[in-house]
Amino acid sequence: MINSVRPYALTLSAGTLAALLFAVPFAFGIGAAAPLTLTGIPLMAAGLGIGVIAAAGAGLTGLVVITGVVLALALGPEPTILFAVLFAAPIVFAVQLLSRSRTSSLGYIEWQPPLTVMAWLLAAAIAGMVIFGLMVIKGDTDLVVLTRTFLEPLFTGLFPELGLFRIRSMSGTMAPIFPGTVMAVWLLLLAISTAGAIALLHNRGALGRPTPLMEDLRTPLWVPVAFVVALVIAWSGDGNYAYLGQNAAIAIFVPMFLVGIGTFHAIARRTPITFVILAVFYGFMIVFPPLSVPVALIGVADQILGLRRRTGLVRSGQEV
Repeated sequence: MINSVRPYALTLSAGTLAALLFAVPFAFGIGAAAPLTLTGIPLMAAGLGIGVIAAAGAGLTGLVVITGVVLALALGPEPTILFAVLFAAPIVFAVQLLSRSRTSSLGYIEWQPPLTVMAWLLAAAIAGMVIFGLMVIKGDTDLVVLTRTFLEPLFTGLFPELGLFRIRSMSGTMAPIFPGTVMAVWLLLLAISTAGAIALLHNRGALGRPTPLMEDLRTPLWVPVAFVVALVIAWSGDGNYAYLGQNAAIAIFVPMFLVGIGTFHAIARRTPITFVILAVFYGFMIVFPPLSVPVALIGVADQILGLRRRTGLVRSGQEV
């Protein structure tokens, strides 16, 4: 009886915890945003540890809890919508794909790489942005102005404590890069959710798939190609087309950066001082954030040219 109840209790607990983490900045202000970054971990852990139905159940539980918080704090519907769009729905999709495996022609059992799953989620988001943008372009509407008009009431509803002047200033600053920044932050949150859930379940022996290694991080080939195309459009286009290219490039930068990090991990693993090299690498990344750009370009080169595969730095499959 206890064992039959335990999955349901864990599902409800995961959804409640995720909702409470997500609600912290709405209850205590934008300065308390750190707990929000952990929102997806309970949802992803429920899905990877119990199953996709548990991920859906935890997401629905979270929606109920966050709706209660919204009503208690007299907020608008924005937090509930954001919780559903940023975490609940995409994590169900991610769990479904991350739980799949197939046998390769070489006899390896291959599991869906986390970055591949993130790439398809990103593709859907970018496709939505481009389709909407092209529809707006036909109406001779400036996308930056339209974005700023959208952001002002959104920020007012989410963070009324900021005041009108700061909200207008923030809206004007964010408008040119808002869609790309949102998608980039969203991907980072999903990466944190996936990594955190996998680490938690691995330590408890409850992970139903092999633990992905940093040096195995990769994306489908279309991702670096799309990144290059987006950069070309951003640099050579003007007006609305440059806006779309710029924001697409910002979003795709995240998986390319993660692939670049994976390349450095693969190199470091082949040396006797792995941890020293990684400590120096991450230290430089923290002190000099612009170094993320060459790291992302290394990721692009690795994916297009197959650098790790050609030099024997990565396995062709995952054997379990």
